[in-house]
Amino acid sequence: MEIHRADPAYRRRSLWLLLAIAAGCALALWQLHGWLQNLQAHIAGADPIEAQRWLRRALTGLALAPVAPLWLWGAGLRRLGRAAAAQGRFPPCDWKTYRDVRVLRDAAAEAWARRSERLGRLAQRAALACGAAALAVWWRLA
Repeated sequence: MEIHRADPAYRRRSLWLLLAIAAGCALALWQLHGWLQNLQAHIAGADPIEAQRWLRRALTGLALAPVAPLWLWGAGLRRLGRAAAAQGRFPPCDWKTYRDVRVLRDAAAEAWARRSERLGRLAQRAALACGAAALAVWWRLA
């Protein structure tokens, strides 16, 4: 049985990045309540046209927020699938892993390669759907 060895430096970097993202999200959530209260006070005193404009921007921003992460995740999955199919093994030789994993070959590797490419396409279609939803919200609330 062939084993694809983990890269400890990759694991450390990834965990530090994950910790930084979690800390940034925690900070954003901590500030969100105050910002929403200020926004509510501002919109409550504004005329209806300005309130609709703020609502349109907020909903469009919410729809656009997942577009880049979904698109990039999908591109990474598709790249993984193509590399695995080209090499006939999963994971591909040059890919880094968090832990030691068993290398799959032949039909099992091909199945994982197809699955990765399919999920990558699905993620990219979800990104396009979020972009379309943002355009629809922008157009509908115009």
